[in-house]
Amino acid sequence: MPVVEGQDYHLEGQEVRLTLLHTSDIHSRLIPYDFAPLKTDQDLGLVPEAGPFGGATRMAALLKRERERGERVMHLDSGDCFQGAPIFNLNNGEVEFRFLSASRLDAAVVGNHEFDAGALNFTQQAKQHATFPLLAANYNWNDWRQNGSNETALETSPYTIRNIKGVRVGVIGMANISSLNSIVEGGNSMQVTPLEQNEVVRAYVALLRPVTDLIVIVSHLGLTEDQDVIQGYEAYYEYGRARSFIRRESNPWQVLEWFGPEGHEKSVVRVHIPGVSGVDVVMGGHLHVVLNPPQLISDPSGRKVVLAHSGAFSKYVGRLDLVVKMPDVLGSGEGGEVISQDYRVFPIDALWCDDAMRRFRYDPNIFWEDGQFIQIPAVRAAIDKCREQEDRFTTHMLQPYIIGMDMKLQLTNIFAYAPTDVTRRNNSTGGDSPLGNIAADSMRKRRRVDAQMALTNSLGIRDNLYSGVISQESMFNVFPFENTINIMYISGKEMQEMFDFVAERSAERGCVSQAQISGARFTMDCAQVQINDLRVECDISMAGADCPTDNREGHAPWQCLQDESSSSTKGRCYAHPGTDIQIGDEPLNPFGTYRVAVNDYIAKGGSGFNVLKRNTTRQETGISLRDSLIGYMQDFCTCDDINAGFATRGNKPDGQRCGAFIGGRWVVNERLVASCREMQDYENELAARVGSCSCGDLARNGFDASKCGAPEITNADQARAACIAAKPVGDCTCAGLAAKGYDPAGCNAPGVDDTAKAKAACTPSPGPFTGRCDCRDILSGTNPVCGTVTQQLRNFCSNPTAMPIADAVEDGRIGRRVK
Repeated sequence: MPVVEGQDYHLEGQEVRLTLLHTSDIHSRLIPYDFAPLKTDQDLGLVPEAGPFGGATRMAALLKRERERGERVMHLDSGDCFQGAPIFNLNNGEVEFRFLSASRLDAAVVGNHEFDAGALNFTQQAKQHATFPLLAANYNWNDWRQNGSNETALETSPYTIRNIKGVRVGVIGMANISSLNSIVEGGNSMQVTPLEQNEVVRAYVALLRPVTDLIVIVSHLGLTEDQDVIQGYEAYYEYGRARSFIRRESNPWQVLEWFGPEGHEKSVVRVHIPGVSGVDVVMGGHLHVVLNPPQLISDPSGRKVVLAHSGAFSKYVGRLDLVVKMPDVLGSGEGGEVISQDYRVFPIDALWCDDAMRRFRYDPNIFWEDGQFIQIPAVRAAIDKCREQEDRFTTHMLQPYIIGMDMKLQLTNIFAYAPTDVTRRNNSTGGDSPLGNIAADSMRKRRRVDAQMALTNSLGIRDNLYSGVISQESMFNVFPFENTINIMYISGKEMQEMFDFVAERSAERGCVSQAQISGARFTMDCAQVQINDLRVECDISMAGADCPTDNREGHAPWQCLQDESSSSTKGRCYAHPGTDIQIGDEPLNPFGTYRVAVNDYIAKGGSGFNVLKRNTTRQETGISLRDSLIGYMQDFCTCDDINAGFATRGNKPDGQRCGAFIGGRWVVNERLVASCREMQDYENELAARVGSCSCGDLARNGFDASKCGAPEITNADQARAACIAAKPVGDCTCAGLAAKGYDPAGCNAPGVDDTAKAKAACTPSPGPFTGRCDCRDILSGTNPVCGTVTQQLRNFCSNPTAMPIADAVEDGRIGRRVK
């Protein structure tokens, strides 16, 4: 083979720039999608009008652009590229790995959602489509040579070393443990044993430090765990298991507290596990946050470690520029030192390539009215320019997968309309949420389920339903996982344990409910959880009578539980944190048995629901949570029902009730009534006649009235004015109201009782907001913001009052106590 001349790098003592491009938690968002950017997103530069957001073609182009702007560049990904959009449900991760491979990814850590379709699927997809190292230093895989092995050990590594033009970078991958509860048990389906994170990092730093200049952790542990690796943390262990770490000379674990006889093998000890020295950078993920600027954390030796997170759902790409002081003698084992860093996050929206236009949008001296910014010709031109710069190879790669989704999933199908966002979180009390309530209701009331109560984990609901039309794609965003409804028969005692667990898990997360329920009510006593954690000693024989008596009003009565780590006569004070439990209209019967609907994930013990895992009555229905909620919402009342004052859908005795059950009665909230009234006004406007044409027909053909038999109308402006003049307001028209100074007397128009309201009723209505633009723009076809307009969307905009209305509220079924 011919020999070519290479390049030798002599970087001794130099200050060298190294760029780390960072992505994380892509969650299959390879196709741009709509959502309502939060204030935190806007603070990071995401332009709310410049949807849809994310997408692989933009991300690929941005990564290529940033690679070209740096001399020494690495791209690292912090895991969870799988699961979260329909493209994963059909292709099981093939597309995600192909995209990251084509983007020249240098290394990725294994995320917990990479196993959503099973460890064997992950192994096969990695083997066939991943050309980059997949890292998991804290996973000890079973021997791949055993019969029935997933062989995942062959596709993952604990670390990789990259030589970036003379800078040797060691990358250690730290995979997630907190979200994979089952892996702490032997014989789990992943065929893995998790290892303690700090000792794993300590071992690999010792191994890699002599042969690298920089050590980077690419992590999917979570923000707190990332900090713990560097700073250390406290944990509980049996003394027999921790003894060798406690007694060692180097970096010993410090015993803070004993539970049981000191020195006894089975006694529990609270220990401080020291942090790790020698790490330079941590690029983290899992919690979907952006750290801008990155955190600077001191390790035990006093050196600063850079900790960066770069968001989720392909909304951002992070860029961390480091200046590294290289050692004076290469190979001495000293390694380099980060002497400065600069971080930037790139928002990915329709203006991803134009920083100037983004600054224009967020100029503090300019106030933008709703919809004003996106209509500016220069902004539209910038969006077109960015569209032209999207990566064509990625577009070509995605095309067959997109066609497959259109054929198999019919993602544009519309089945309901939301006047406002239906949120998955409770924003006021931390209890039940609007979307959680109807999701749980749909499970309980589903035909062939008919349970007394239903419960699903809050984190299984992954997105809001945003204001506008609700499509099949919206539901894949809400329920990306293929979870199904399971029926279980649970005793009253198990029900108490389940509600206690929900309260305890919620208390760890700011007393924000980690479950959503239907057919039941209860209170999370998060204050009691904290009291229980104090492990106040009591005498077993006194059955809790010697537990604290102050400020007990409203709390459950004390018990004295046997504490296995204490002597036989001593226990610990405990009271149930799940209180005021009602199933239906009756208090929980501790001796009863209940038919309960849960999702299959928690039924198998997911999210820590061990009380369900132990139960042996699980029945699989095969009904997906997604289909259950769609079917339930399709039976919601329409605006025709609400405007007519009907109590049920179609005014049928067995129809679904309109509104929500609050305070012992069914209530349709005023906001929904107002929205339905506005929709009816819009429809009346469309139905108005100009000659032989309806105003709806005129809107669809650009207000060309030449074929309407109205010779006095010669242009579009006159046609629009004629439609407003012909609009009915009660028994009057707007032309008649104008003639009498907009006095509504005698018009029989409910809600229009003065001149100002009459003028407002005769103002052209934009129609319902569909998610991207208003129905008026949909019908006219003149607004490019609307994107692709389907016939089904046009049909909705022609008759919106016939569509089921997504009405959901917080109704207080989950209360909380924090004092």
